[in-house]
Amino acid sequence: MADRQTRWEGPPGKIKNTKESVGSATASSSDDEDPGEAWMKAPAGTVAVRSGEDALLTCVVLGARGKPVLWRRARDSLLLTAGGVRVTRDDRINVLHDDSDEPLQGPGIRKGGDVWALVIKSAKSSDAGLYTCELNTQPPVRSFHRLSVISRGLTPPEAQNTTDQYSANNPTLSTVALAHNYTDCCVNANVSRGCLGFCSIQTILEGTGQDPETCQPDFPSIVKCMADGRNHVPCCIQEKVPDICQDVCRGEFTPVTDNIKTHYSCASYMERTLACIVEGIELLPSPPEDVEVEPISEKQLNVSWSPPTENTDTVTEYVVNVTTLRSFDAHLIDPSESSMQNNTMKMGTFTIIKVSKEKNFLALNDLLPFTMYEITVTSYNIHGSSLPSYSVRSLTLTPGKMKPTAVAAAPKLPDVKSCCLAAGMNHYGCVDKLCDPTKTFEIGLQVTDLMICAPWAGVTFGCLANGMDHTPCCRSRGLPESCLALCSGNITNLDFNHFKCLRFMSGYTNCLLQGYGVLPGPPTKLHLTNIDTDYAVVHWSAPAALADTVQFYNIHFKALQLEDDYRTIDAVQSPYILEDLESNTDYEIYVEAVNEHGLGEASPRLIFRTQSIAIEEEVEVANAYNVTQCCAKVQVASVCMSLCSYDAKMSDLRKLAPLCAQEFHKLLRCGAGGRNHEACCARRGVPPSCRGVCAGAYRGGVNTCVSYIGNIVQCFEEGTGNLPGPPRELHAVVSHDKLFLDWTPPQDGANATYYVVHWQKVDNNSQPYYFNTLQLDSQMQVNETKVRLEGLEVNSTYHLFVVAANEYGTSLPSSMLLLNITEDVVNKEVTGIPSPPHSLSVSSHSATWLTLSWQPPLFSQPDEKITYTLFFKSPSQLVYGQRNNHINHCSCAYA
Repeated sequence: MADRQTRWEGPPGKIKNTKESVGSATASSSDDEDPGEAWMKAPAGTVAVRSGEDALLTCVVLGARGKPVLWRRARDSLLLTAGGVRVTRDDRINVLHDDSDEPLQGPGIRKGGDVWALVIKSAKSSDAGLYTCELNTQPPVRSFHRLSVISRGLTPPEAQNTTDQYSANNPTLSTVALAHNYTDCCVNANVSRGCLGFCSIQTILEGTGQDPETCQPDFPSIVKCMADGRNHVPCCIQEKVPDICQDVCRGEFTPVTDNIKTHYSCASYMERTLACIVEGIELLPSPPEDVEVEPISEKQLNVSWSPPTENTDTVTEYVVNVTTLRSFDAHLIDPSESSMQNNTMKMGTFTIIKVSKEKNFLALNDLLPFTMYEITVTSYNIHGSSLPSYSVRSLTLTPGKMKPTAVAAAPKLPDVKSCCLAAGMNHYGCVDKLCDPTKTFEIGLQVTDLMICAPWAGVTFGCLANGMDHTPCCRSRGLPESCLALCSGNITNLDFNHFKCLRFMSGYTNCLLQGYGVLPGPPTKLHLTNIDTDYAVVHWSAPAALADTVQFYNIHFKALQLEDDYRTIDAVQSPYILEDLESNTDYEIYVEAVNEHGLGEASPRLIFRTQSIAIEEEVEVANAYNVTQCCAKVQVASVCMSLCSYDAKMSDLRKLAPLCAQEFHKLLRCGAGGRNHEACCARRGVPPSCRGVCAGAYRGGVNTCVSYIGNIVQCFEEGTGNLPGPPRELHAVVSHDKLFLDWTPPQDGANATYYVVHWQKVDNNSQPYYFNTLQLDSQMQVNETKVRLEGLEVNSTYHLFVVAANEYGTSLPSSMLLLNITEDVVNKEVTGIPSPPHSLSVSSHSATWLTLSWQPPLFSQPDEKITYTLFFKSPSQLVYGQRNNHINHCSCAYA
């Protein structure tokens, strides 16, 4: 049903190898031999020139034996040249051919006469496309050559007499196109080997040889690598690429799923998009590297970064974007801070700060205490910008707290080496490796060290114990019973049973250091606040022991349902935002303090559950326009209700289309929700012939618009949050030549900031309503839900409607008024009604029956049930017959 399977419907410049065209394999095998029959060398690839430049398409024909060579334009088979003669009237076309017998450089080219070059002077965008070089034989031998003409708006300006520091040596655009190979990036992103053909612009233009459908899972990584961190969106906007297709311009890709919103086509814009990316790779800088954010106090964050790796010299400035995500309830952290407001506030505000190119550091001051900020940094030059760097989220500290500026020195370690030497240990290698508490964890790396030093085992481990029994600590860290003798220092010799202790040496080392009293104690007061669906804020206090020696903390956490190991986040401070959690999931977490000697004792474990995302979705749905409820009100058939959703499945649409054809007008009305989405559809590439659907107007030609169904449904869903719903309960009080109009505001959607009243006098030449242009002769903009109109022409008929509007667009009219203005009318009340059905036609007929069809009203409430009364009679009858119907067609039998 849909004519689209993927937005990458094959590369735009692909040249297929057919039986007529000769592949490169033939050429390579016959390079050094005189061919027995005529053949052609495969073209090197697409020829790309800028608009206004001369284009040269080269065709190498071997074994022509004097037969003429023809050049044709492939799209209409127009003959351009025959032999050395121009046939077309276009005097920009010419052919270059050398009839001399002197050989030219190139394998297999025997003489100059083998080369036939088509010249197109001052190439225009209309010249772009496929051209055929054809040898006049039976059957003909052909090769295909693609010409790409790049708009001047997409290319760098011509070199002037004065040059800047980096524009003098720019390669031509065609060279850049061939050079942009991002295969290494694709390999690092684990792109499938069979899809690496999409990791080079040249390969895409010439043909990847791979079905795009099979590479759908890899396209997000491929497109990200293709954009290479540059922001190509401004160029794509200039080239009129619809916003729905601009995800590739910023290195993103929306995979095609069964969701109806993902089914839209961008294939016709792919060539423009590639041209923009080719230009941007050469001109734009890459994003800044190594962005770090460090909380300093309750009102200050320090941001630092490194310069971009590509086009570094062209950078003119950096832009730091600071977004205030959420301000938390700070008094939950310390009961003494009860003066803070007891609420959690979503902010969503952002600030842009420009930084000169010489700096790579910014101090953000005057921030809110205990507030989550998201920070990105973007590189700019005279041509545009990079994409933003990866975002970093950080919390400002709670009121009254500051980051420690100085760390005290930790206590000194005992002199274990002197103990070993005094006990008679004379092997220096063993003294150095086994008698240094900071290196005992390395024993696990070398079994031979333990075997060589086994004779001094009693001395070594006795000195390491330093007169203390570390057994309780070792047992708590999971050391097996056979290894506990090492922790007590009561061991006389080593045997093979102790080799299994090697993998526990890291825990053994920490127990020694803990026993020496040189490691910080466990962090205290571990707790969490602001637990959300995908993040939580972790807090803790400094340990009771050696708090001033702590350099940083490590967080360990894992999901309880999974058997995975703990995930560790190193070098953090309190408070810390723990992100990327799963909703409605139990987690276990603990924190360790670290000083110069190593890891201190772990804090107690804490278990918490994230919130359920389903509850949040229910709250959002309750506040949004309910398209399913609308379908239920207008009594859409139950079998078709699965289509009444902005997340309907494309498979359901294909399956139910024959059954639900008569319900489509209801589905469209409810989908549009009384809002005019035509501006959004125009922005997203929906052709004019299908934009009536965007306003919920069913005209029976929906099948031709199915390929744009994703564009349209996305506009429907976007409009429910941006556009106001239709005004309701429109009525008027008419008195002589004036009327008073009143209505109620929309019930759902965004707020209406004003209303537009449309009215027009009806005469014999005017239509009772306009189908696709909601404009009448007279308009008035008002801010209230009432208006007074005066000076109407007496003994005339007017029709009138009202739409709600805001900065994003307008609603559709909910109803219309048809008014007769006469002298004797005094305070007559008229209520708004749906506009009449239209496009009445006879679908089929016989001798005794007619099948009639019509289109539903253009103006009506989206959720009101509409019934129709059909009036009919034969010419000889005096009274009309009537038939009531709830669908927009009827079969009527007559005598």
